[in-house]
Amino acid sequence: MARSDHEEVRRMPDRYWNPEVSADEHDDLGHLREHFDPLSPSLTRGRYTRVSRAMARECPVAHSDGFGDGVWIVSGYEQLVAVHRDEGTAYSNFPVLLQSFGQVRPMIPMESDPPLHRQYKQIIAAPLSRGVQTAREPSYRDLVRRHLRAFLDDGHAELFEQLCTPVTVHALMDTLGVPDDDRERLAALAIRLVRGDAEDGTPATEIYEYFGALAEARRAEPGEDIVSLLCTATVDGRPLTDSEILDYCLILLPAGFETTASSMSFMFLMLAEDPDLQRTLRDQPDRIPAALEEMMRYVTPTRSHTRTVVADTTLDGHDLRDGDRVHLNWVGANHDPAVFDRPDELCIDRSPNRHMSYGYGAHTCVGLHMARAEMKIAFEEVLAAMDDIRLADPDAVVEDVGTTWAITHLPVTFTRRP
Repeated sequence: MARSDHEEVRRMPDRYWNPEVSADEHDDLGHLREHFDPLSPSLTRGRYTRVSRAMARECPVAHSDGFGDGVWIVSGYEQLVAVHRDEGTAYSNFPVLLQSFGQVRPMIPMESDPPLHRQYKQIIAAPLSRGVQTAREPSYRDLVRRHLRAFLDDGHAELFEQLCTPVTVHALMDTLGVPDDDRERLAALAIRLVRGDAEDGTPATEIYEYFGALAEARRAEPGEDIVSLLCTATVDGRPLTDSEILDYCLILLPAGFETTASSMSFMFLMLAEDPDLQRTLRDQPDRIPAALEEMMRYVTPTRSHTRTVVADTTLDGHDLRDGDRVHLNWVGANHDPAVFDRPDELCIDRSPNRHMSYGYGAHTCVGLHMARAEMKIAFEEVLAAMDDIRLADPDAVVEDVGTTWAITHLPVTFTRRP
């Protein structure tokens, strides 16, 4: 990959984020080929990136007994592109997660296949488009500033709970049309979904019940929100069924805020451990969007989704059989040395940067423009308001493992800027 003339290269400091720390048995290539566990706590602190880079290079397709009844782990960029291109023919998108959300039906649109997938996705494409999200940046800025004011005079903060989560929760709930009084409870249910605490079905049932009532209210009195859109939308020339609306809302809730909050938490971790990066982006805020794209590649907070083989196929010389599960290791793709020059380095002006942190192809995240806008505004406002941002205690950082990985406890100190 050709680097840009002014590209800056940054090796991450040896603090909390330290990919070179031992990953125990996952450091052994033989173990990776047969026993890789994508939810192993030994892969925190950035070790997932190093291990996945080795898999992309040495075993881009491998079969692991490290999770459930066994799963194919696809880590190479080229191999992942091949899987994505065969979705709907050789591979089905159901189920899309290693850990069940406790749902009773496929989640829409993530777990739908062509041709309905495109129609489902188009329903909410307009309010999540780049143009609409750019127009919403002033409201996101007001939201970030409001939450910053609550702790700026303190000189310390826990950024996940005080900034990342509330900003993304309110941004999404505004879009969905959820009243203020219901937001905290819904956010807690969504977090249970993505933290592996939902397989008994309780959170999913409560979310179904809530959005069933909200959809009924929106049919009687439509608004400008996404739930109202779903209530009036059609696919294949017919209205969405009640079940389809609920299945859509079930995934919109965590996908619409928790994935962005988790991504933002890693971005702020990167920032807090790199004073030079803080100075560069504070002095040159126009470089923030490209820097965020590179941090998303480097960290890949949404590590993977899964697919199911629905027709016997061959991938990179391996025979995959009908019914086999396939784990899409996007971390490996984003660290594949065949595609990314110096993948272990954070290059804030990396170009091109064809990372898979928002998925790939038809299943690229429909909300990526919203996520990018929220993170950009949050970075601009934090850097404008704070100097000398540092981890208060690297040992106090908490990294949660799940569908989306997150820094769920991120204590920092800072100096308020004039």
